[in-house]
Amino acid sequence: MFKLAKKISILFFVGIFLISSAEANWITKKSDKSKETIKKEKKEKSEWIKLKKLKDKVKLKKKKKEVKENKEEYKKEEKKITNTVKSWITKKTKTKYISSINDLPKGAIYFSGSNEVKNLFFYGYVFPDENSKLIDGFYETSKGVGFFNDGKTTCQIGSTVLIVDQGELTSRVFGKCSNGLKFAGKTSQTKNSGWGQAKTSDGKERLNFDFNVNKTEIAKLYNKNKEVEESIVRSLPSTPKKRITLNPKGKYYALLIGNSNYNDNGWDDLVSPINDITAIKAVLDKSYKFEKIMMVRDGTKREIFKAFQDLSKLTTTNDFVLIYYSGHGMVKAEQAYWIPKDGSLEWGNGDWININELNIFLTEIKAHHLALMVDSCYVGGKFKGVNILDMENNEDRKILNTKLQDYLDLRSRSVLSSGSLGQVSDTAPNSKNSIFALSFINMLNIFEKESNPLNMRSVAFNLENAFAGNYNQKPYYYHPDTWKHLGGDFIFIPKNNLK
Repeated sequence: MFKLAKKISILFFVGIFLISSAEANWITKKSDKSKETIKKEKKEKSEWIKLKKLKDKVKLKKKKKEVKENKEEYKKEEKKITNTVKSWITKKTKTKYISSINDLPKGAIYFSGSNEVKNLFFYGYVFPDENSKLIDGFYETSKGVGFFNDGKTTCQIGSTVLIVDQGELTSRVFGKCSNGLKFAGKTSQTKNSGWGQAKTSDGKERLNFDFNVNKTEIAKLYNKNKEVEESIVRSLPSTPKKRITLNPKGKYYALLIGNSNYNDNGWDDLVSPINDITAIKAVLDKSYKFEKIMMVRDGTKREIFKAFQDLSKLTTTNDFVLIYYSGHGMVKAEQAYWIPKDGSLEWGNGDWININELNIFLTEIKAHHLALMVDSCYVGGKFKGVNILDMENNEDRKILNTKLQDYLDLRSRSVLSSGSLGQVSDTAPNSKNSIFALSFINMLNIFEKESNPLNMRSVAFNLENAFAGNYNQKPYYYHPDTWKHLGGDFIFIPKNNLK
């Protein structure tokens, strides 16, 4: 018994010794490896810090450059202020703050609006300056006061008539506020109502507003915007929002066409098209996963057709395809056309692009979802054949997640144009982009920042709001009959929302 116990004891101690030796050996190796790893991690961390500092430096430099450019741009605008307007907006006066639109003076032209992120609201009035000269029945200068909804800030505002064309009035507007904020922009007025946009001198804010001679109408618009914002604030969830994630089965592709410079063939050159597609590509590259983005700048008919052919060779029936066109458009004998860079001023030379020809290309493109966005005059609905996300809680987001996945799974064919059958504006006031493109780009940025997928129905809904008060131009959203739409919806999915 003793011998057996002894043998067991010897085996036990031998075992312990062998295990201890093995562990010591493993610990030593692990320790040596950890030192190497720590050294490597320190080096990587140091390199990462250097890279971050470099990126921050580049970012700061870029920001300073943008601020400088905005200031220079504003200085150029400032030189255009007439002496009458300058005297008014720089006048030192203790303007009484008016806390309600209903208390604004009678007989004025009234306005209300907000910044783009809807956290600043304002309202006010202007009176035509009867001492200024008349231009086609309109007084050249108007003066007034604006009020922020913060209970204290007032702004001296003045405008000067630029153009009166067939009853449509375009004016330049300037303002200076009691909090030091300065802004400049343009307004467009038809009969008794209109709209405008201004940019602050530092370039950080864009102010959108509507105006009307009817105080009640402006009060309704102001209260409607405020109610929407307040309802969203009241419904903010107390728990962290659950991220909506989607799983597209195919790849995303885009073809962006912008024609700004025409070949001295009688067509006016345009400012916005190339600026628009460049800005759209930048946000898609940065925030959305597109396999390939094709660009056609100042394209001829042959170049545009070639791009469609190349796109058709790239895509499969699982893919998601976005096509965006910005440039001149025209209608002849109820046929709509895109005008390429080399298009003649007169129809009949075969160098315009007939929408019916494009229909053939578009029906031949293999895609699960196909969305066409057109920022062009006269085209509208000639392609024959969700409200903004306001999830109140995670249950709503779950339901929306399922709904968006259904939209993603079903076949989709859609067209969103910047107007119906009339002319559309080249640029938004005080901008190098069109209203259509600018609104679309802002939506892409906002939804990416909030990590929310953006479907085309929401784009159309919000674009309609962006054109509120603009009676000459209304976006048009539809599904061409011959394209076999089956209830899906094109969805822009931020990179953070991909499964």
